[in-house]
Amino acid sequence: MPDHTVTAESLVAVSAVPLGLVIVAVALRFYARRHQKASLLADDWLMLPALITFIGACSCVFYAVHLQAIGYSTFEISKEQRQATLERSGKTQMSLSLVSIICLGCIKASALFFYKRIFCVAGRKAVLNIIIIVLLVIIACWVVIFEFLLAFQCGTHFSAPWDGTQLEYCTRSYPTLQAQATSNLVLDLIVLVLPVYPVIQLQTTRSRKVAIVGIFLLACFSSQSLFLTVGQSAIHRIDPEKYLSRVVFYIILEMGVGLVAVNLPSIWMVFASVAPDALLRSIRSVVSIASFRSGRSRLSRERHEPEPLGSRASSSSILPFSSTGNKIVVGAPYELKPQSPVTDEFEPIPLAGDHATRLAKTQYSICKET
Repeated sequence: MPDHTVTAESLVAVSAVPLGLVIVAVALRFYARRHQKASLLADDWLMLPALITFIGACSCVFYAVHLQAIGYSTFEISKEQRQATLERSGKTQMSLSLVSIICLGCIKASALFFYKRIFCVAGRKAVLNIIIIVLLVIIACWVVIFEFLLAFQCGTHFSAPWDGTQLEYCTRSYPTLQAQATSNLVLDLIVLVLPVYPVIQLQTTRSRKVAIVGIFLLACFSSQSLFLTVGQSAIHRIDPEKYLSRVVFYIILEMGVGLVAVNLPSIWMVFASVAPDALLRSIRSVVSIASFRSGRSRLSRERHEPEPLGSRASSSSILPFSSTGNKIVVGAPYELKPQSPVTDEFEPIPLAGDHATRLAKTQYSICKET
């Protein structure tokens, strides 16, 4: 993205639009669980702190733009204006950094718990289950470590990140930001690539498999953009305000896209279960019922038609025989079993409603019922 596009207006837009989408996505996720009559598990509850921290991050962006702390070049703000809002800008930027780490950690953890839900890796010795548990521990450590690194990035000057004197006392700010962006990208790639093989094993069509993998990989581009932006150290030295604006832009974009992407599979399972597959299967069921009824009626009519003379059996047993020369070999009699009466009654076949319910439970799962 060119430098001139990261303005105050673009920062407000990249915060407001994803904020609305995220609120709708999280609400639809909980509606989907209620619609499916599924239990609310860890992957659902983690969306609440992720949503709260994302709202807090967007609020920090709005307030920082109002203070002209971000969205403007270093050369566009006078020294007097910067000094007047220095302390408030420092607190806002520090709060944004802290809540963004928590939000990103909750998104990654929610995705991992969602894998446990749909891939049924409850066994302690399952390979995927072990990988997920290890990644959850790593993500928790990642959040705690970078929270402390940001809080103590100025060494013994604990108040420097909060009072606006960060550039004067904090020499570890840029290396910390680089380490955070790099480790965040690596974790994102691991978490997003992890379900590719299990998705291939899903009981669904190839097009749906590609679509599901695409949804999981949706958040990858934003973390890559953040990584590339942080790597531009020349902008950091020449124009710190513009550099900070670009970093904030991609942090908000990554959180927004990640929150929407992690909710899409749960939402899609509900809306994909009502049509068109359920409707098509219902139509096929109706056609099958009609064909079944016509076949039974034709068979019933044939049973009641009079048979030709000589073709009727004179008794309830038939003696099979074969001729060998002039002798006739008579075999053991075969008793005729009474036939059950033929009727036009049939057991009703479940239509769209039952198909939709079963589709929502089994279409996107590799779990086998026992």
